[in-house]
Amino acid sequence: MRVTQNMLNNDMLYNLDNSMQNMGRLQDMLSSGKKITKPSQDPIAAIQGMFYQTNLAENQQFKDNTNEAINWMDQYDSSISEGVNILSRVKDLINQAANDTNTSSDRQKIATEIQQLRDQLGTVANTTFAGKYIFNGTKTLTAPYDPNISDLKTPANIDNTDVNLEVSQGIQIPINVKPSDIFGANGASVFSTLNTVIQDLNNPAVTGTQLSADLGTIEGQLDTFIKVQASVGSRTNRIQLMQNRLDTQYNGTTKMLSDAEDADLAQVITDLQNAENVHRAALSAGSRIIQPSLLDFLR
Repeated sequence: MRVTQNMLNNDMLYNLDNSMQNMGRLQDMLSSGKKITKPSQDPIAAIQGMFYQTNLAENQQFKDNTNEAINWMDQYDSSISEGVNILSRVKDLINQAANDTNTSSDRQKIATEIQQLRDQLGTVANTTFAGKYIFNGTKTLTAPYDPNISDLKTPANIDNTDVNLEVSQGIQIPINVKPSDIFGANGASVFSTLNTVIQDLNNPAVTGTQLSADLGTIEGQLDTFIKVQASVGSRTNRIQLMQNRLDTQYNGTTKMLSDAEDADLAQVITDLQNAENVHRAALSAGSRIIQPSLLDFLR
């Protein structure tokens, strides 16, 4: 095959163009820190990067959900702890009043304190967090306790629905405490019991035996509070484990995203230096390929 001067020139220009493109790509990698700046450069790496970024966004949403769940659990734990303290004090007062050496006046004084404790427990039932009543299921804008009747509101105003929050793919955890699980229901609630205790203490004819029966009821409701608090604690522990798992997944996904997208700057600098040397060599070789013309001698 006959090789002409035009063929040599075209090959030289083609190779110089490829060399320039290679240096341009390496310079883009060095300035951006990324292996690719547009999907056409490496479609597979671009798809992987989009997949990992989607996973990171999903992971971040789950982390936000678990943080919110922990905040709600902390509110429940704090409120229930206060309820436990209130009922423990009520238990001590009833135990004291059950002694028949107490006069009617003594028991009335105890009844007054228990009445204050009942009202405070009503405040606990109406605890709000972020402007929402936490002890009324999905009816977060409705207070479950009615101070006018010193008891929970009617069933139509009370909601015992679970409030679930997704903390991982396909995993939902209830982050609320149902009012019926901890306070009971209107007419048969812990407030009804306290109202009965107050009436008994204000009754001059009440005996220590009757007050001992009231004490047993209060002890049962105190146990209910403690069990619900333990349930809240166990859910909190599970959510914290989910947080640890999400952190591990986040770190792993971040590393895979970096492997797919981030450039090895040290290697890029080395490759760019090599490309510059190759380009200079190509220019030097090209200067020898181009034949001199008549103009080169007309000086």
